[in-house]
Amino acid sequence: MTGSPAVPSAGPKPSIFRRIFASVQYRDYRLLWLGSCTEHIGEFMEIAALLWLVDDLTHSPFMLTLVGASRFLPMIVFSAIGGVATDRFNRRNLISITLLAFAIVSAALGFLVATGAVVLWHLIAAALLAGIITSFNHPARASLIPNLVKKEHLLNAISLDSASVMSARVIGMPIAGALIGTLGAAPIFFLRTGGALLAMLWLSRVKVPPTPSQAGRRNPWKNMLEGFKYVAGYGTVLVLVILYLLPQFAGQTYTNFLPIYAREIFKVGASGYGYLQAAPGLGSVAAVVFLASLGAGKHKAHLLLGSGMILGISVAAMAVTPWFPAFLLLLVIAGGMGTAFMALSTTLIQHIIPDEIRGRVMSLREVAFGVGPALSLAIGAMAENTGVGLAIGALGMVCFLIAFFVMLLAPKLRRLD
Repeated sequence: MTGSPAVPSAGPKPSIFRRIFASVQYRDYRLLWLGSCTEHIGEFMEIAALLWLVDDLTHSPFMLTLVGASRFLPMIVFSAIGGVATDRFNRRNLISITLLAFAIVSAALGFLVATGAVVLWHLIAAALLAGIITSFNHPARASLIPNLVKKEHLLNAISLDSASVMSARVIGMPIAGALIGTLGAAPIFFLRTGGALLAMLWLSRVKVPPTPSQAGRRNPWKNMLEGFKYVAGYGTVLVLVILYLLPQFAGQTYTNFLPIYAREIFKVGASGYGYLQAAPGLGSVAAVVFLASLGAGKHKAHLLLGSGMILGISVAAMAVTPWFPAFLLLLVIAGGMGTAFMALSTTLIQHIIPDEIRGRVMSLREVAFGVGPALSLAIGAMAENTGVGLAIGALGMVCFLIAFFVMLLAPKLRRLD
């Protein structure tokens, strides 16, 4: 890990509050965290508006999953390139460029919606562009965090970073639902533009350690192959990278169907839709606050696989829940378990990999982020023909079985504490 972040000297045993927010004491991490909050509030509002518009235009479960997956499909191809860029160039500058690109795409989409010119292909194109930009943004952010805190605070830093994202969902989604019901979707895209630009301002004040120079001295294609070879040769890291499919496959599928639940099943309208979209974020915040309080913690691998199984059970239960409050509770549980799963797997990987190859390894996580939602297209096609309930039930059982069999068949992973 490059750099040696400054931190106050050790004193008496810290309180629970100080343990939960341990990473916020690092100035540069704090600035990055604030930028994440402002940018992701706009992002989640935009996702809610995008799916609502798709349902308005098509009334098709498959089209909802197609547009939802389009935000991630480009990661399958472009994340490896983003990982190479992360290890070759200044990571702060790379994140700033992606934030500016997000702002431009959102502003253009807002103009199309405001003028009534928007059609389905515009929404698909905007989702695909967002996926390409994210392929560069995520590896750079993930690689920057370990440089801003000490190793003993890494789980805390990753958990609080996830908390900033999920808190943004809890805040942004109900606001999006209220705006859609009163002013329409157009203002949401302009708010997303403002959030991205404000995140650029916070980021400009972060002092970033130099990017390790090893990758910059080699051919970019050799850089990319080094990342693949490292992961392929380290079985535990490979399993952890592949497991990123699980929460992405689940979360990016059941949330795509929420406009249908709001309109047709529970009949709660745009405002109720906002609460449905916010519920997973509430669970996620609770999960990451718990993880942040663990400090260095043990049994991370067991917590990882346990959260995967509970995720599958909660999603499967959604298929047979006719009561709106119970469905909200299941969304809270599913969101919490999915986020815990991702935070724990990220922490385990970050503890293993060296800094000079960090961007390329973390970019392969983004490839998994793309493949997971791509698999959701099969669930979308199933929902188109059999109904949303049966499709979500099948999704939950698949997720449970994956986590269960990894628990049985990967003893090296279970010992990775």
